Formats: sequence, C-alpha cells, structure tokens
Amino acid sequence: MWPLDLPAHKVLKLPQDTKPAWAVFDPHWYRLSYPDVADHIAADQPAALLRYHLESGQRQGHSPNRFFNEAWHRHMYPRIAAGIEGGEFASAFDAYCRRGCLDRSPHWLFDELGYRDRYPDLTPEVLSASGLANSYDHYLQFGGAEDRIGHRLFDPTVYLANFAADDIPVIRQQGVFNHYLRRTEAGEPELPASHYFDSDWYRQRYPDVANAIRLGLWKSALQHYLCNDTPANFDPLDSFSEAHYLALDPGLQAAITSRHFRNGYLHFLGFGARELRSPTASIDLSWYAAQPRVRCDLDQGLAPGPFAHWLTIGRRDGLPSAAPDADRITEAQARALSHHAAIALLPIAGRFGYTFECAGDPLVSVVMPVRDSFATTMATIASLRGNSAGSIELIIVDRGSGDETRAIGDYVRGARLLRFETDIGWSQAANAGSQFATATAVLFLTTEVRLGPTAIERACARLAGDSAIGAVGGMVIQPNGLIEQAGGILWNDGGTHDYQRGRPPLSPEANFVRSVDFCSSTFLLVRAVLLARLDGFDPECAASGHEGVDLCTRIIQAGAQVVYDPSVVLFHDDHDRRPVSADAHFLRKHATYLSQRAAPGGPVQVFARHSGPLHPRVLFIDDTVPLRRIGSGFVRSNDVVKAMAELGYQVTVFPVNGCVHDPARVFGDMPDTAEVMHDHAIDRFKALLADRIGYYDYVWIVRTHNLDQVRPGLAQVTQDGAVRPLIILDTEAIAPLREAEQARLRAVPHDLETATTAAFVNADICDAVVAVSQEEAKILRARDIGPVAIVGHGIEPDPTSRPHAQRAGMLFVGAIHTPDSPNLDSLIWFTDAVLPLIEHQLGWETRLTIAGYTAPNIDLGRFAHHPRITMRGTVTDLRSLYNSHRVFVAPTRYAAGTPYKVFEAASRGLPVVATALLRRQLGWVDAEEMLSAGTDDPEAFAAAVVALYRQEELWRGIRAGALRRIERDNRPADFANAVALVLAAARTPG
Repeated sequence: MWPLDLPAHKVLKLPQDTKPAWAVFDPHWYRLSYPDVADHIAADQPAALLRYHLESGQRQGHSPNRFFNEAWHRHMYPRIAAGIEGGEFASAFDAYCRRGCLDRSPHWLFDELGYRDRYPDLTPEVLSASGLANSYDHYLQFGGAEDRIGHRLFDPTVYLANFAADDIPVIRQQGVFNHYLRRTEAGEPELPASHYFDSDWYRQRYPDVANAIRLGLWKSALQHYLCNDTPANFDPLDSFSEAHYLALDPGLQAAITSRHFRNGYLHFLGFGARELRSPTASIDLSWYAAQPRVRCDLDQGLAPGPFAHWLTIGRRDGLPSAAPDADRITEAQARALSHHAAIALLPIAGRFGYTFECAGDPLVSVVMPVRDSFATTMATIASLRGNSAGSIELIIVDRGSGDETRAIGDYVRGARLLRFETDIGWSQAANAGSQFATATAVLFLTTEVRLGPTAIERACARLAGDSAIGAVGGMVIQPNGLIEQAGGILWNDGGTHDYQRGRPPLSPEANFVRSVDFCSSTFLLVRAVLLARLDGFDPECAASGHEGVDLCTRIIQAGAQVVYDPSVVLFHDDHDRRPVSADAHFLRKHATYLSQRAAPGGPVQVFARHSGPLHPRVLFIDDTVPLRRIGSGFVRSNDVVKAMAELGYQVTVFPVNGCVHDPARVFGDMPDTAEVMHDHAIDRFKALLADRIGYYDYVWIVRTHNLDQVRPGLAQVTQDGAVRPLIILDTEAIAPLREAEQARLRAVPHDLETATTAAFVNADICDAVVAVSQEEAKILRARDIGPVAIVGHGIEPDPTSRPHAQRAGMLFVGAIHTPDSPNLDSLIWFTDAVLPLIEHQLGWETRLTIAGYTAPNIDLGRFAHHPRITMRGTVTDLRSLYNSHRVFVAPTRYAAGTPYKVFEAASRGLPVVATALLRRQLGWVDAEEMLSAGTDDPEAFAAAVVALYRQEELWRGIRAGALRRIERDNRPADFANAVALVLAAARTPG
C-alpha cells in the first residue's frame, strides 16, 4: 500500500502524519483489476503505477484501491460525474477527498450516513480527536474489528459464521470487510453476509443475473442487487416483495425516483420495518409482532425487530407469519362480498326506493356523479339515506350510464337528476352538480362508498364549528379492512402519499384530527361559498387524478384549512382513480406552493402529515393512557392533556407500560386532536423517537419512575449541542413521601433523604419540574433541581341537589392498581378499625359503598362479603352516587401529591371526612372545609363521620365551605393557565 499524494489531509485538515485508511494506492490490486495497465508496467514498479493512475487512470475511471469504487461513485452521484466531465475534479476519488467523504459513500457496500446514524457515539468531535477523516476511516481502522455494520446488507457476524473457528482469527487479522471483497473479486462462491439478503435465492429467482455473474459481468448477486440500474425490479429475498410494498404506499415511488431511496426495500429496512409495514403478501408484520412468542423473544433481545425475528427465528421454527387463512380476507374477496351485499339490497330499492325530499334548508347538498354499476350506486345511496336523519339535498349527475342507472330517478325520489349522454368525466360532472347546490356545505361523494355512523353529521359539525375550515374529509377504509387514506400528503415534486395506507383503522397515527394537504374526493365536504369562489374542480388536473388534490391546494392557498377527521369513517371499494405523478399543468399552477412542501419519503412524513404552520408539539408520557375511569393521578394527567389540546398544542400520548383498555374507551376519553399511542409501550420508545427526531418541542414526563425508564431513549435527542425538545418532569406526587409514611406505619426503617435523591437522579436533564401542591413545590425547590412550577387540579363546583335528609350511607371512591395501593390499605384500615365504631353509633344506617377502578389482579373478596359494604366497581358517571350518599370518607394513611377524589366529592356537594394527612396535603381548614382525624386515631375518625352524618347544620356548613374553597383554588381556567405558563417558562428560561 502506498499513501496517495492527494489533497486529502490538507483539505480535511488532518495532522501532517495522518492519512485516512482509504487514501492509499494498492499497486498489486491495481494490476489485477486493470490488466491492460499491467501489460505495460512491471509489478516491481509501483511508483510508475501510481504515476500512471494519477496522470491517466483517474480519467479512465480507475479506482485506487478496493475500498473505493470509482465507477459506482460516479453513477451514484451524477453531480460528481458532471464535475469530472467539466474538469472540476480529476476523478470521483478526487472529489471524495475534497470533503466529499463527509456525506457521500465510497463503495456500494458502505453507507457513510447510515453508519453515522447507526453509531451515534461517532460524533465529528470523536472522529476528529482520534485523527480520523470520516466514518469510513473509522470503519476500516476500527469498526470492522468491532463487528460494526457498515451497510445494512453486510453483517460481519453473519459472514464469519460461514467459516470454521480456526479460520476466524486469520480473517479478522485481514479485516472482515477486506476478506469479503477479496473473495468477491476472486470469483469464489458467494457466502451469506446478511440475514436481509439471500444470494442463493436471488440467483435462482433471476437466472439472467446468475448467468451475468458467470460471465464476469457482475462479481456477486449482492453487487448486482446494490448496483443495477433498475433497483425496484428485483427482490432481495423471498420475504420481501417490491411490488407488494410499493402498492401499499404508492407515494414511495416518487421518493425512489428522486433518489431519496434506492428502492422500496431500503426504505423498508430504514423505516417500514419499524412501522410494522407488511413486506410481502404472506407476512403481516403487525400481527406477527403481537404474538406472545415473538414479543418474548424481542424482550430478551434475541432479534433487533419483528422482521429480523422472522428471518432468523420465526421462519426456522415454523411460526405463522400472518393470521390463519380463516381469519384473513383478500381485497378481491372483500370487494366481491361488498358487491354481493349491494345486490342483496336491490329488492328494497325496487319496492320502496329512497326519499330525499327536503323540507326547509338542507343540512348539506350531496353531489354524486354516477356511471353504471347500478347495484353499488344504489347501495351508496342507501347508505347515504340511512346515515343521517337530517335534510339532505341529493344531486345525482349521470355521466352517460348504459345500465339501469339511467332510470335511477324511479328509485330515488326528491333528488335532482342531471344526465349527460356521454361521459364528461368525474370532475366536470361534480362541477355541474355543484351549480345546483343550495346548502351552505357541499359534499362530493363517489359511488362504491358505505358511510360510517353519523359520518355526515360529524363532518358538518366539524365544518360548522370552525370558520377557518374550508373542507373536511375522513378515514377511508379499503374492503380488506385496512386504511386506504387517513389524510393525504403532497410532496414538493407534485407526488402524493395516502397517509397510513395499509395500516389498521385503530392505528394511533390515523386517529387524531389535523389539518392536511388534501383528503380523498371519495368524501369531501366543502364550504359552499368557498367552492363557488374557487370555481370548483379543475378538469385539466383530471388526467393525473389530481383534481381533488388541486381543489384542496387552492382551498389552503385561499387561507382556509382542509381538515382530516377520523370520526368521519368511509368504507370504500378502492376503485377510485388514485393520483399518479402530477402533470405539467398541476406543477406549473402550483410551482410556488410546491417549493414550500417537503421532499418525499422517510421520517419527514411525521412533519408532512400536517398542513400549514405547525403548532408546538408535546410528547406526553405517563404509566398508561391516562383515562379518568382509572383514577389515581391519571385524572389530573387527563386534564393536563386536555388543557394542552385546548391551548392549541399537538399532543402525542405515550404509555410507558402499555394500555390494556378498550380502544373505544381510550379514544372516548382523550381529545380528538391528540395522537394516542395506545398500542405502544417502553419497548417501542426508542424507535418512536428515532423516527421523530426534531419533531417534538416538549417532552412532558409524569412521575419520576417514568423519567428513569425513558432517559436512555431520550439520550439520542438530549446530546449537548443537538436541537432537542424541552423536557418537563411532572412529579404528580413525590413518591418517597408516600413511602416514608408507609414505612412509619409498618415500623420499618426508611431514609427519606436517600430515597428522594434516588427518585430525582435523572432530573438533571429536565428544563422544568412541576409539583402538584405548594407543600411539595417547597421540597423540590430546596433540592435545587431547576425551575419548579405548580399545576394542581382543575374542577368546576357542580353540587348535587339532594338535601341532607334524603341521603344515606357513606361513599368511598378510589382506584386500586397494586396490592400496596394506598387506597387498598385505607379501605382495610377503615373497615377493620373505623367501621365497627361507626356501626356502634349508627346501627342499621351504617352502609359503605365502594366505587372505583380495580386492577384485574386485585382481590377485594374481604369487602364483597361484608354485610355493611356494597361494591360498585368502576362507575363511569359517579354523579348519582354523589347525589345519594351523605358522607364521603377518605381514610388514606399514606400518600403523596393531592387527592383528586376529595376535590371531586366536595365539588359535587358531598362533605368529606379525611385523614389529617390528606388535609395537610390539601391545605384545607379542619371543621370549615372538611372534617379530619389522625391515621392513628380511628375513634376520632369515626366520631367525625357520625357527627357529619347526624348534624345537618354541620353537614351544610362543611359542604358550603368546601365548595367555596374549590371555587377559589381549582378553577379549570386557572389550571389551563398553569399548564400554559409551565410550557412558556420552559421555552424562555430565566
């Protein structure tokens, strides 16, 4: 090896005695690679060979060594090839030395940027301090020996598994990457080098390639796959299909064409596999990843992801890659079933028909262009009529039908019919129909659609609820039950992307309201006055299928929003003309607007799924999705999320421990603008952040133990000097305070100072800390862990109406999640120590009702069989219990934070008897706003309950005092303002 006298170390500003490992000239390799040169220069004249290369070989496209592939580099980077042609560079290697090595790859089997992303420890500072030119220099000198992966399709450990143990030290001494290249150049049999590429299958699948390799046109199957000119025409192994993958997301084709990705497979390995997209028709990666065996193996680190698990474990062990056939249905089968269902409805249409006669102003004008397909057209009309009880003005435009559709007026009474003898096109027909619309909103509806429940009312309510909205669309679902579109993305090259296509309808990313670039014209509700001003659809965009995209683009340019609402659900047979590449007319028309859009593909989707200015984005992290029904601190978390949403923040809710609750409950209890990752847990946290680098402005973490869990994942976005989100720790409660009380009751040692220090060990990365009360804020400020704000509870006084005399019994409300739950302890103490004392005074009137969420593993049998106790379990609406009971008991003996259950009971006008511990946490006044007793004084607690139970005047006084306190301290507006101030203060420290 000879060092090359090229400008590498000068341009790269390396020490004089430092040379990159790739900046060498290999005379022996050069002679073997270019035999025509070898005929003129002897092997013992390396200096002459080097001189020849510098003076002539570069111009001929020769490489200086096996580690830099001149021909591939020129092909991969056309601008470099043009620079060589124009005399700017002597060769691609010359351009590579002139700082091109920092962001371009030198060889078809090494990915410079991918290596840097895969190993974030290799920062520019680390490389520079080590005298290394770039990542490739590190790989050649150190990375290969450390079994680091330089390309997704070359894994040193997989390659070394082909050899006997005695051979491996020799191979390592040569360098695994170097050894592989040597074998490939020598034409030796190709060996597996990655789980993600099957060379034997590849040769069998593509015999022309195998023949070209035999003829010496290619060195290996892997080289052909990574270097051929039509990369999307070849599959790498039997578990991935380019055609299948690109059909799921046609927008990727534009990304590949623009060279953002070589083909669909490299997009899949980089992003799709993490998103659990299907790699081939026979593999349902989302289903596969959810199987217990797979999840267990992944938890143990046996594979880096579900696709890798399938390739290395699942296929070997015969695991199913998709649900059994009995549970699956193809698109063709689903479409056929839909068609048969439409036919089954024809007798109803014939006997009774459908009426659309309007009495008064219509709720909406529906414009429906039709052409043939009578059965499916009538099924759509039936769905439309059955979907809304409101007044609908139906305008049917027949585009030259030849079947029974020509007589559609015989079956649909009250509709306005327009008929054209020839097919004038969908957009022209839609424009013609809209001229007769009289409602304030016009709905464009295609045939072969079934409307989800109240879709029209939901869409109309969304449009009417915000004057800034110009159009509304919904979630379009394919016949096979997967999403066709959840809002659309328009790329800067005019290409489009159906967001979430091929994903399940419960996908978190598809289930929140947002402004988008466009919605499917399958169902597009447009404000009538805006539609008239914009003159409807542009027929010149019809050839490329962009007429709907064009209209939405003009709506946005007019200053209005196009809003995607997932509660507007549409079942569609997927026969629409889906947009292809934009035509010249569309590109010229919107050139300025397109220049502001994102380039297609990759993680940019998470930004591009929003249209218009991006509102601040918050990643909200808690134990689980904070539903109100599960009580504890989750009610307050629920209020925080809702406050953020109302303030205009775009919130993603991430449950560290996953979510076991039904999706209907989850979505019903969260703001409809919040993205709720109900199918995620901590094992997917790093992948989520990796896909969303730079997306979040804030990370709001509830509870210190969750900060401990997510810190490793946050490390990738909290490195010094990196643009990172602001991190807010919401303590919710200082857990060591609760643990100290618990230890005191059990008479066991507890070091509060040590425990508190341990609880906040990771708070150093936080920009702000939130306490729930003045008392806990004081403790946090004393620890000097950063700015401390207070966000308590927000609740409106809403007292129930029954007077004292018409009420009976005591009420306990509290969630029990774990066996050591404070609520469970308090119930046991109250039942064993206090309730008998109360019964001694009240006799037959003694009745305790217990309500609240109980985790599945908690046994409450001791209470269920108690003669004085009634178990109610989870009660969605507690108002009737608050209205019927006379006293609320909160016998908590150890806790931290502040008890929401006391706020709620008091706000409903139910006076509270609580322990002195809770009274101190609340800061309430004894005998004015509540009655209280010590946790070691059951007699005093019982006396307080009996007094409140028997003395109506006392009862009314405590009730009124508590309502006044809540009105003063817990106004929801103040709560929302406190949340806003925390976020604002974190953004502008000091």
